[in-house]
Formats: sequence, structure tokens, C-alpha cells
Amino acid sequence: MQINDFKQIVKAFSDPASEVLSDRSKMVFSVNGELFDLTIETRGGDVFVKEAGVTSPASTWVLKRLANLPLLASRLRDSVGETKMFVSPPANLLPSLEIRPEDTITVTDDALNTTLKALDENCPLETTIMYITSDAGEGKTYLINQMAKKQSQRFLDGESNWLLVPIPLGGKHFLRFDDITVGALQNRYRFPFLYYESFLSLVRMGVIIPAFDGFEEMFVENSSGEALSAMGILVAALDSRGSVVIAARKAYFEFENLKTQEKLFDTISTHSVGFGKLELQRWGKEQFKNYCSKRGVANSETIYDRVSERLGPQHSLLTRPVLVRRLVDIATESPSLDAFLEKIHASGTDFFSVFVRGIIEREANEKWIDRSGERDIGSPLLSVDEHCELLAAVALATWESRVDYLKRDHLEFVADYFSETRKKSPYQAQQIRERIRGHALLISSPNASQAVEFDHEEFRLFFLGEGLADLIHPLNDKCKPEILASLRKAPLPKHAQHAFIRAIKRHPTVERAEAAAFLLDICKLDGQVSFTQENCSWLIIGLLSDADANGLDIRDLSFSADALRDRKLINVKFTDCFFAPTSMETTSFNDCTFTRCHFSQIRIYPSTHFKVVSFADCSVDSVRINEADEEFWDPAAINSQLSGFGVSIPGENEPNSSDIAPGHQNDPEIRDLEKLIRYFMRSTHIGERVILMKLGNRGSPFFDTQLPVLLDKKIMEEIENNGGNTQRRFRLGKTLTSINKAISSAR
Repeated sequence: MQINDFKQIVKAFSDPASEVLSDRSKMVFSVNGELFDLTIETRGGDVFVKEAGVTSPASTWVLKRLANLPLLASRLRDSVGETKMFVSPPANLLPSLEIRPEDTITVTDDALNTTLKALDENCPLETTIMYITSDAGEGKTYLINQMAKKQSQRFLDGESNWLLVPIPLGGKHFLRFDDITVGALQNRYRFPFLYYESFLSLVRMGVIIPAFDGFEEMFVENSSGEALSAMGILVAALDSRGSVVIAARKAYFEFENLKTQEKLFDTISTHSVGFGKLELQRWGKEQFKNYCSKRGVANSETIYDRVSERLGPQHSLLTRPVLVRRLVDIATESPSLDAFLEKIHASGTDFFSVFVRGIIEREANEKWIDRSGERDIGSPLLSVDEHCELLAAVALATWESRVDYLKRDHLEFVADYFSETRKKSPYQAQQIRERIRGHALLISSPNASQAVEFDHEEFRLFFLGEGLADLIHPLNDKCKPEILASLRKAPLPKHAQHAFIRAIKRHPTVERAEAAAFLLDICKLDGQVSFTQENCSWLIIGLLSDADANGLDIRDLSFSADALRDRKLINVKFTDCFFAPTSMETTSFNDCTFTRCHFSQIRIYPSTHFKVVSFADCSVDSVRINEADEEFWDPAAINSQLSGFGVSIPGENEPNSSDIAPGHQNDPEIRDLEKLIRYFMRSTHIGERVILMKLGNRGSPFFDTQLPVLLDKKIMEEIENNGGNTQRRFRLGKTLTSINKAISSAR
């Protein structure tokens, strides 16, 4: 460690409003009220610290004495959630371009050790951002917790020199990153010795790697871009050093629409940043048996065979850890597994509802027994439906409070309100109030004392969707204020949206088209720029998918990214609507009309089907043909492409082959640039070897003719090579926003 680096670290740790005094070889400063009196020595260019007669290298002194990392390692080992039942899932690892420019994927059956090894081998010349991606409920949180536990033990045993610190975001806004980070250190890990600046100093040193868990909704669905901007500020503060782990459903560089990356890339483009990804795969038979072995279940092979024969080996009950755990509970405690599997098989895509009710049945019939004496001895205190209604009320209360847990007094209030509305007697209400804290789907919250939360986020979101569907089903004016109050809180997570739609579909008296029309009325009660509009637009289009809309006219709505993906819309009219960039993979439109609508980007796939579809006075910024890997911005080319796929455009002549052909002759130089920009999303600084590899036979023409022009116009810049200057390195010289705009205007 050099003396200037040491001084910066000391300044980051020292108390506010206190000076760092230095004179020749002496340094005096105060940290958390403790006075440090040091003697500084240099040997062979490295700094050594002498304190109380003991001399040690400056980096070692910072880690052990100033940052107290051995204590943090102990707290992490002891405080991180229980992981005894952890089973390392299979995964695919894609390192950053700096580590592996050929982009080959490592397939592993042990995601835990593969990820720790990858973090050990990160490039020291760039900030490395490692994404851990999977769908919700497939083990990202468990993996991060187990990594933190194992790495802390390795640190204490002297086998490693860095720690992984899980920072659960829990759906909180990412704007106050400093509060969230310090709050996790002090409240969760009981470690009061690090603050934001000192924490960043240790991340830059590479001795702490923060792992942000719970980034999914903000990163993927939040259209405001707050999370992207805040993360960009964090990465910029690391100044091309350190590593960060992010758990999300999708990696930043995987978004097809480059506008999605603008906010983050324009913040970090001047720094050297590389992105990698560990994609968790679903469990197979070996992981299932391994988990059962940890649970002490002897007949795991029999259970697996019975379920796979009835539901198939790829069913979620066998491949998703959160569901496997509950399936094993049912299989070991219920004598009627085959009857339960038959219900699951008959439920089709709505299996999660049947699965949850299967968990609750034992709770209702065997544990929640009425002791008030007002019923027959041994009768259930609540029916299964009432259990679901009570848990839905708990989920709604957490949503309205914008937290993941409920304190004891709030939980008891919810239970009392439920008992009051269901006309329960005082004795029954008392039992409900006492037993709700020990419900099978609720656990003690690690985030607050005397509080409970759902056993898994997916259960909370399921009951949130169910609760919203219960509120809406009268479809009258009386329920509108309550629905409006819930929908305007924040963007509804996708799992809650799906649960709401499935609940409406299975409701015996509510038609989907009627529910969609009712939500349109709800939209009119709030401003056009509101969470209400965003939530209602997604719910409406989800309700109408696979259903005849009876000519419902949807007006003045804004639809979020990928709102039209995998939709089957029949007899729907859209008027004066806005559509954010959307994929139309596995989408079909039948007898649909779009009038004066604006589309930011339409991505068309071989699975996209248009039948009797009209675009009247609509504007489309761009159309991307996925199969041909081509994008069109020119209005005439866009209309030709849409017409070729069967879209009627009033006022346009019918296309012929000569009209459509020019649209396919995009300038190869523009295509090279767009392709290259996508690789800059993986690494902000790229060497010429990577460019030649990625452009293939277009590589040499690019360096001969295009690169000099791009350098002259400052679109690309050559930067200093930190290696042996054996190859040139480049970065983008303009903002991604301006480059995207230029590509669009170039048509």
C-alpha cells in the first residue's frame, strides 16, 4: 500500500470534524472516539504502521485494527440466515470480457464454489459487477447467504482475504444507498464500525464485496430508473476498483433495448467496468435427493418418482427450492400425497393456488382447532378459505405499510379486524390473535424484533394478488377508493400481478372483460403519471389475454416495458395509448385496432402473429426483426415491415416486394456500430482483440475504414492500455443516449 492510499483510507475512517495530524513519521487521528497514535515507516516502497510497539504492513493494520474485519467476519458467520438445508444449485457462469473475451460459458453443478472462485479471480484493473440471475424463488438469497457464511469462515481460517456482505434491499428504494448499507451493517450484523465512506474504501481495496439482494423489482420493472442511476453512482465511486454482486432476474446487459441501459452506462462509461453473470439453473433429481437427505427423509427417490410420474420431472414442485421444501413437508406429513398430486395436475397453470391450499389444509384441520367450546369438539377454528382471507389481509397490510413484515401490534390489529368482519365471537377472535404469529406460512422477521413476515416473498406476493382480487370482485363504486389506495402505493411486483389475474380467472361471478373495464374506471380517478396507471395497464392487458374483449376500447393508458410479450389479444381497441419498448415473442393479435398510439420499439419474432390488425395514425420509433437481427427506424421501412407481417396501415399503399426489399439493406457500418455498442454494455473499455473477435470477418474493414471516422468524431476514444501496450483499447466517447438518438435519426 502506498502512503497516499493509506492517507485516504484513514481520512475515510476518521471522525467527522476531526483532523488527521501528521508530522514526519507520526500520524494522529480519532475513530469512533478512540485516539490512534501511529508511527509510519516505509520499506521497499510499502507503508508499515507501528502502534504500541508492534509493526505491521499498512494493509494488514487497516483490515484488522481499523476496519475490524475479523469481528465483521464473525458477525456475518453468526448473523446471516440459517443455511443448513442449503443445496448448491447448478448454474452457468459467464465472466466479464476482460477475464474471458471469447464469451464461453462455464457449466457447473456447484454454483456456490464456482461463484466464490470467480470472485477470487476478478480482474484488478476494473470494477467487476457479477449478476446472480434466476426467477424468483429459485435460490438467489440462499446462495448469497451461504456464500457469505462460507467466505467468512475462510477469512477467519486465513484462507482468504475478503468478505461477502449480503445487503438485503427488501423492495426498498435504492436512492438512499448509504442508509441501506449502514443500516444492514449496524442493525442486521451488529457491526457499528463502518460508515459509508469507510465501507466504500474497503470495497475499493477488494476486501469487502457487497451483495445486493432483492434488486429484481426495482431493476427490471421500475420505469423511473432510480435504481439504475443510484447503482451507477455507486460504481462510479469505486473508480474502476472492487467488485459488486447483484441478485436480479435479468442482467443489465441482457436488455435488448439499448435505451434501458442509458442511465447506468452514461454514469459509468468513463470508468473501467466489466459485467459477468451467474445464471442459476433449476434443480434436478440429484439436488432434490440431496435436499431430502439433509432433511433426513429416507424415501426421497420414491417421493421424486411419484411426483415426476404425475407432474413431469420439469415441474416447479421438483425444480424450485422454495416449493421443494414445502412439497417435502406435505409428502412426509400427509398420507394423501397422490390425491394432492392429482389436484395439482388438474389445476394446470394455476397450480400455485392449489399448492398453497394444500399447505394450509393441514394447518386448518389439525392445528387451528377451536377451543372456545362454541362448536363441536375438534372442529377447525377457520376454514381453508378463511385462512387464505386472513393471510391476504396480512399481505395487504405489509403492502400498504411498504415493509415486508408486521410488528406484533399491527398483526393483532389485522387479526382483530378480520374477526370483526367475519363475525367471530370474542373467544374465537382471541384464539386467532394468538395463533396468527405461529402460522405455517409466517416466520419471525430477521429485520425487526417482535415482528413476523411471510416464509418466502412468493407467498406474500401470492396473497397480495389474492387480496386485491377479493377487494375488486364486487365491481361497484363502494370498493373503488380501497382499490385505488392499494394500486397507487407502488408498482405491483409481477408475481402479485399474476396472482391477481389468476384469482379473477377462477372467480365464479366476475368476467375478465368486466374486471378490465372496471380497472379502466379506476385509472380515471388518478393522474396519468401515477402508479395507478402503471398497475392498471398491466393488469388490464393481462386479464384480456386469451379472452374475447368484446370490443373494449382502452384509452389514454401508458404500458410499461414488454407489456405485449406473450399476449393473446382478441377484439381489443387501443386509442391514444403509449407503449414502452416491448417484445412480441409468442404474441398474437386477432381483430385488434390501434389508433393514434405511440410505440417506442416493437420487437418481432417468428412466434409473433397478426390477424386483422390495424395501425391507424400510429407512430413507431423502431421495429426490430429478431430472426434477422435487424432494426429499422425509417418510417417507410417500418411501415413496410409491419405490412409484411400482416398489419393494416390505413392510408398506406399495399407493399410489394420492391417496397420491402430496401428495408433489408441496412448500412453494414451502422450494424457494426450497433453490435459493438452491445459489447460495450459488457465492458466499458474494450481491447482491439475483443473487437476483432466479435465482429468476425467485418473486423478488419472496421479498423481500416470505420474506426478512424469514429475516433475523429469522438464517438470512440482510444485510452491508455494498463497492460504491456500490445493492443489498443477503446471506450465510447459520447453518451449512450446521444449515440442511440443518432442511430435512430440516421434511419
